[in-house]
Amino acid sequence: MWNLYASATNIRSSYEAWSFCDGGEAGDRLAGLVLEGTKTATSSPLISYENEGIEPPVLITTGYAIRNDKEALLNLIRMMEEANASALAIKTRFFDDFPKEALQLADELNFPLFLLNNNSGFIELVFPVMVAIVEAKNHMQLDTRYQITRNNKGELDEKLFTDLLTEKITQEEEAEYRTSSLQWPSSPVRLILIHLDKEKPSVLLEMDSTRQIQAANRILAKYHIHGVSICRKDSCFCIIPAGIPEQTVEKIASELTDKTLEIHNCRTFAIISELMKDYLDLPHTYTILKECFLIRQIKKSKKNVYFLRDLQFDRIMLHLAGQEESRDFIQKKLGILEQYDRTHESHLMETLEMLVQKNGSRKQAAEALFLHRNTMAHRLNKIEEILDLSLDDAEQFTQLHFACSVRPYIQ
Repeated sequence: MWNLYASATNIRSSYEAWSFCDGGEAGDRLAGLVLEGTKTATSSPLISYENEGIEPPVLITTGYAIRNDKEALLNLIRMMEEANASALAIKTRFFDDFPKEALQLADELNFPLFLLNNNSGFIELVFPVMVAIVEAKNHMQLDTRYQITRNNKGELDEKLFTDLLTEKITQEEEAEYRTSSLQWPSSPVRLILIHLDKEKPSVLLEMDSTRQIQAANRILAKYHIHGVSICRKDSCFCIIPAGIPEQTVEKIASELTDKTLEIHNCRTFAIISELMKDYLDLPHTYTILKECFLIRQIKKSKKNVYFLRDLQFDRIMLHLAGQEESRDFIQKKLGILEQYDRTHESHLMETLEMLVQKNGSRKQAAEALFLHRNTMAHRLNKIEEILDLSLDDAEQFTQLHFACSVRPYIQ
């Protein structure tokens, strides 16, 4: 790993390394634990560094030895600060609730405290630290480091987005730290989702992530907006800060759909989320946005840009349709009519739904269906006969109105 990095960055320095336990079988066992991801940190007594005049290192730890022990954690921070240690990097998984007092103490002592991703392995954690130390000792310019890692920015953005989406990040402090480290907008934020509007589900149609992200970033830059763009299969997510006028957000979303159409030669649509108070809201927001995909298909809508709030009624209907009691009610009210249509190849269900849409106006329903009034009257009489009710009964009509309104949302 070191040779690859040194070759890529033209570093000529050499460094001394030690084996675990001075080598031997015990050292091999420890190395094996590292490779399988079980062993994720190594520590040494501070006094050994002090006696040899070596600057104490960064301590990277899972925190297992001090699990759920707030006082032990606070003492560790104090001891490391007194010993002039460089920093403490710790995972939070072994704390039911990571102590805020630890963050406050670190701030008071001006001591660097890093909260690590609980799902990261040894290499992922240690390698960036090694890079930073080596660059500092070789007097590399900071902008050079950004040049080296620029190509990995998209991968890191996608990984962080996935970790947030799958709820691997559960601590607000960790979410704030990791989004800040990648220069994502500070929360609260808004999400613009651009989705390829495929006629039929296809595993073959995916976004050209490189071109899509470049185009999205150019559009955001045009409006002087600092955001981040991430592609996942057939969707592109643009995260933008709060405070942007909704009219501007809608223009951005419209331009994004136009550009996506140009790149992929496929119809697209955009859904604009409500404000997310922090990045831990992302999984919930994403679930709601996915519901909107389904709603758009149900309504056969051709609109390109939606605000999430405009689909709130449809989401309520979708949730009602998902309830077993609602499905049973609709089956009791309309099942026999649907069965009659299938058997006789008639259009009575379509006629009833149009009557409901026109709020009981038989004239308007007939005109919408291009039916003669006598044909309309015949169909309505047949519906009353099959359902054994009167369409002039207000209560019965209200129940049919509900059943017909929820029915399209049943999957």
